[in-house]
Amino acid sequence: ALDLKQIAMRARNAEYNPKRFAAVIMRIREPKTTALVFSNGRLVCAGARSEELSRIAARKYACIIKKVGFSDVKFLDFRIQNMVGTSDVRFPIRLEGLALDHEDYTS
Repeated sequence: ALDLKQIAMRARNAEYNPKRFAAVIMRIREPKTTALVFSNGRLVCAGARSEELSRIAARKYACIIKKVGFSDVKFLDFRIQNMVGTSDVRFPIRLEGLALDHEDYTS
């Protein structure tokens, strides 16, 4: 298990408040991402603009954790679980009206 307090104390741009959330929150500038590091060794990386940048960022986080004293850290089982897209439709979307018109598909 990872000592999250040690990671938060030694790494830059890392915050840890176990009363609020059971993970260290880390940030890097390039690629601009945020990672959640859990004590079981899992890492969730968010904010990358592509799969490749997400992999690069996750490797950087693993390297940072290694440098702060966890020499046995390995980069394993990388996978994309979620992608988010945004679009500007250039008109207001009235959600209530949409839900009423399509109530079979909403809850």
